Amino acid sequence: MYPEIWDELTEADWVSMLKLREHLLTMVGAEVTVSDIRIEAARCLLLNRGIRTRTSNEKYFLLVRKAAEKLDWLWQEDEMHRVSLVYRSTKQLLPKWGQLLGPMSHGGDLVFGEFKEALTLCQAYDTWNPDDGDPMVLLQQLAGLLYRRRNPKRSFPRRIAYDKDSQELQLTRGQRMPRWFLWGVYAWFSFFCEYLATGVFIIDGREVCFSPVFKASPDPSQGGERVGLGLNAIAMTLAESQVFGDFEDVLHTPLMRVMMKLLHDHEIYEKQTKELKKKK
Repeated sequence: MYPEIWDELTEADWVSMLKLREHLLTMVGAEVTVSDIRIEAARCLLLNRGIRTRTSNEKYFLLVRKAAEKLDWLWQEDEMHRVSLVYRSTKQLLPKWGQLLGPMSHGGDLVFGEFKEALTLCQAYDTWNPDDGDPMVLLQQLAGLLYRRRNPKRSFPRRIAYDKDSQELQLTRGQRMPRWFLWGVYAWFSFFCEYLATGVFIIDGREVCFSPVFKASPDPSQGGERVGLGLNAIAMTLAESQVFGDFEDVLHTPLMRVMMKLLHDHEIYEKQTKELKKKK
């Protein structure tokens, strides 16, 4: 039962790792190696499985050290000897905070507008510099956007519409969350964005990969690369086509429906391009 990949982590495991990461951030000036961190992480993971600390038991310490050696996928060290906690899974291990519900695993209930706003906040955090103020405000806004009250009218969507609350209320919600939780929200959403452009989803019983949508392809009219549309442009283009309704309807359309539409349009474009080449 000891985890060897991210999808084998439990909610308790991920919370333990996030709190350990937060503890490390407070240890300014302390000389802590990646081996030290992996040993403490292994102790936490074993504790979550009912194996408690035995200070006088040599077998326990041997077990912890052997378990720590298997955590290079979770706690990694770069060339500058900086240690980082890594999370590469779309499985949602922080499903709620108090009475607030977060997104479902694999982004199952994300809507396009919510994704668009969350991506903007995530990118702003990734490119933050000291002149931009406190970066935690961005994570507070991100978490306050994604974590909302339960929808009282029906079971799905589980959360109230993402724009029912103002940005001020979203920020207020995020300010109530501890820093370790905020970073965990960021880690999940950040990898979800990466996986959306590279991974395989199971939709209606079949495997779907959206990577073609994100790849630039030659534009014959420009003689160069066709630049992908921004999310705002996508929303306006879909609104003009009325395939999902007006602009507001597009923002509230499930993200996966929008992605399936974009993939379908891309496949049609590629097919037409090939046919034109054959005629030439």
